[in-house]
Order: sequence, then C-alpha cells, then structure tokens
Amino acid sequence: MRGAADSAAPPAPARYRLVPTPEESPAPAAAGVAEEQARVEPLLHANAVWFCRLRWLVVAVLLGVAASGLVPQLPAAAGLRIQPLWPGAAAVLLTGLNVVFTRWTRRAADRGPCGGGSIRAVLWTQIASDLVILTAVIHWLGPDWPAAPFMYLFHIILACLVFSPAESLAVAGLAAGLYGLTIWMGSVGWLPPSSIRLGTPPSPPAPLSVQIWTGLLPMLLIWGVIWYLVSRLATTLRRRELELAQTNRRLAASSEERARHMLETTHQLKAPFAAIHAMTQVLLGDYAGPLPPAAREVVEKISHRCLALSRQIQEMLQLANLRSRAQGTPPRQRLDLASVVREVIGRVEPAARQRRIRLETTLPPTPLTAAPDHLTMLVENLVVNAVTYSREGGTVEVSCTPGAAPGEAARLTVRDQGIGIPADKLPHIFEDYYRTEEAVAHNRASTGLGLAIVRQAARAEGATIEVESTPGRGTIFTVIFPDPCSPAISRPAFSQPDSCTSHGLPPDR
Repeated sequence: MRGAADSAAPPAPARYRLVPTPEESPAPAAAGVAEEQARVEPLLHANAVWFCRLRWLVVAVLLGVAASGLVPQLPAAAGLRIQPLWPGAAAVLLTGLNVVFTRWTRRAADRGPCGGGSIRAVLWTQIASDLVILTAVIHWLGPDWPAAPFMYLFHIILACLVFSPAESLAVAGLAAGLYGLTIWMGSVGWLPPSSIRLGTPPSPPAPLSVQIWTGLLPMLLIWGVIWYLVSRLATTLRRRELELAQTNRRLAASSEERARHMLETTHQLKAPFAAIHAMTQVLLGDYAGPLPPAAREVVEKISHRCLALSRQIQEMLQLANLRSRAQGTPPRQRLDLASVVREVIGRVEPAARQRRIRLETTLPPTPLTAAPDHLTMLVENLVVNAVTYSREGGTVEVSCTPGAAPGEAARLTVRDQGIGIPADKLPHIFEDYYRTEEAVAHNRASTGLGLAIVRQAARAEGATIEVESTPGRGTIFTVIFPDPCSPAISRPAFSQPDSCTSHGLPPDR
C-alpha cells in the first residue's frame, strides 16, 4: 500500500502514529424509561458540573460589584449607589453553597449510573438556591432597574434544556412565586424599599394591585411564552435524539447480522477453494496425464486465482475473528518475540526468495507477554507486506528489541526498501480494503486487508504502531508493545497473566 515518487532530491520521510484505542461496544438495548434515563443521566451530571463552574463567575461579578461599592466615586460616575453589604453577602453565600454543590456532584458521579437521582436532586437544589439569592438581588436592585426580573429567564431556559417540560414548568412557577412573594412583602411593608440610583431616595411601593397588573402579570406572560417555546423545542430535540439512537442501534445490529452471514459464507467457501487448488496441482503435476500447453496455461491461471482467493478468505476470517465480540479473550502467555519472528521468516522466505528479496534479521531474546495468535498475525502481515511492496532484489530488515522506555515490553521494527507511502495516504493505510493507486500498480493481487489485521491485532495487545515512509525509498513499521505489569501507560483491559512476576522465557516453539 505504497506509492512511488521519482524526484531529484529525496523527499523528507512522512510519519504516522497509530495509538491503540479500546474497541467500542454497543450499549445493550434498553427500553422505555430505562433507555431515556441512561441517556439523560450523563447530561444531568455534565450540567451540574457546568452550573458549579458558572456560579464561580457570578461570585466574581458580585465581588467586583461589592468592591466598587467600597469606592463610592466609581459607581457614582454611572449614577449609581452601591452598598457593598448586599453583593458581598450574596457572594459569600454563593461561595459556600457552591463548595457544597461541587462535593455533592462528585459524590453523585462516584455512584455511577445508580446516582442519577442524586444528580437530579443536586440540580434542583442548585436551581432553588440560585432563585432565592437572585430574588434577593433583584429586590436590592429595586424598581429603578426594570430589566432585573428578566434574569429569572436564565434559569427557566436552562431548566427547559435539562429537565422535562413538567419540571421546567415547576422551575418557572418557583421563580414566579418568589418574585410575587417579594412584591407582596414589599407592599405590606415587610421588606424595606431599595434603590441603586444615586440621588433618588427609595420610593414607597405602589399598591399591590397596580404592581400585579403592571409588573407581575406581563412578566408571567413573557416567561410563559418563552417557557413554552424553549421546552417544546427541547422536547422535540430530545425525541429526535432518542429516535436517532434507536435507529443507530438497529443499523448496528443489522450490520453485525450481515457480517455474521458473510463470515459463515466465507468460511464455507474456504474448503471448496482449497480443494480446487489441490486439484489444479494434481493436473499441473501431470498425475492425470500430460497437459497440452494451452490447457496448462489455463490451469495455471486457475491455480493462481484460486490461491489468491484462498488467501483473501483467510485474511477475512482473521479480521472477523479479531473483531468478534462473541469470542473470549485468547490466553496470554510469556513468550519470546524473536522466536515468533523466526517462525514467520521461515514461512515467508520462499516467497521472498522467488523475487530475490533478502531478509535480514536482528533478533536478540525479547521477552513478551501476549496472545500467540495475535502476535503471529501481526508479525506475519507486516513481513508479508514489506516483501510484497519491495522491489525485486531489495532488502527487508526485521529486528526486535526489549523495551527501553518505561511501560514498554518490546519493540518490533520492519524496514523495507520498497515503493514507500505518500504522506497524505499514511492515515488511511490501516483501513479495510484501502489500497493506493501506486500499490495497485505494483501488485494487483493484494487484498488490502493485511494492515487492517495488523491494526486489530495491535489494538488487542494495546500496542502502538509508528510508520515512517519516504516515497520511492521505503517504509519503516515500528510496533511498541506495552508491559502489562507496568502502570505507566493505559491500554485495553485484559486478564493479567501469572507470569508477570516471572522473567524466564519458554523454550523456542
């Protein structure tokens, strides 16, 4: 999967790094309320955390307002009179509450999926306390700040986005009740009038009926319209998101079903193609009598094509088995990477010899804990890939060394002097059936699955693959295997072998 480039000056090598990522497994199908809750709870937790962070910004604003009140000339320039007590007290109260809310949110998150009720209670407590403090701030601003009641809309809109329509309506009702309570308490004289406008003494409140008809009812009408529009849009978006999630699960299930049928069909085709190839060898060996030249040419084409199809079927089965979630984790054992490489070299060497490609190895003892099947597939496909895309008479170097950096168990390096890979195509070489135009021109028989198998085997072992390539000059694949006994790096979970405390190597297989 490489492309040649002829240029006078050698281009700089391109590099690509494939980091292991855990295989995503589809969530089990949930139904009804359980499915909705499983989807909503992470969102509730994220919003609870975001509320806590946003509250620190409000605390900073209130502290800034309180600080400006200590220097009366500053607010006086804007025609305002700031009493530091109100914003300072609100900032201190919000700070204490936010510390408590942050701890509650973390505790609820530690409970996992079962902590959804706690997260919802934390959110309700946050909103209720914020509305109470906001009501006090609005009263402190006084009637000279007519836009102050619109600050309730912030919590109403957020409640529409986070909660169900009924719960968000309850938030709007709580805000309306608190605002109406302050109007009533001010009209009966339980709350002293307040104003922040400089030079204007606080005026006595208007009659309660006037405040209701000119202030509370229009405000409630605006809140109701905004609540209805936002909650309706939020409900529609949540329903669409749930429908998309259900559709995605059905598509994933359908895709897995098709893959299973394809795997069964491919497995059934493996034996017939092997039998056809065996019969062609019988014919080519003249065991059924000499073949005319024209017939021999046809049988040779059948044999070549049958061998290519058998190899493609084998690679498809390997890739399907690596991706299968139905199969358990293969047993891991302590082995020598150098021994595995020698076995692979022994199988690949005849094909390399036919193209006059020299295989050079540097294989000191390299202890490694891995699944033997994964390791063999990874090494074999890398070496075969290097031989396939090398020019006749070239050299392929294969070496392995024990890991030198913390968290590394071993390194495998496969270097060729082949056609190379263009830089813009490096990120795609591990995709299924991906082949560059240069690769197709060099070798039409390749299946395009070799490096996809390498990717899956490396992911299963938690290994990292580094690729360095220069078009026209060759490619270097370096596989870095993690040490399963070292906590220095993260890797996919697997059962820890008992040989983590043993440093001996088994005899060569």
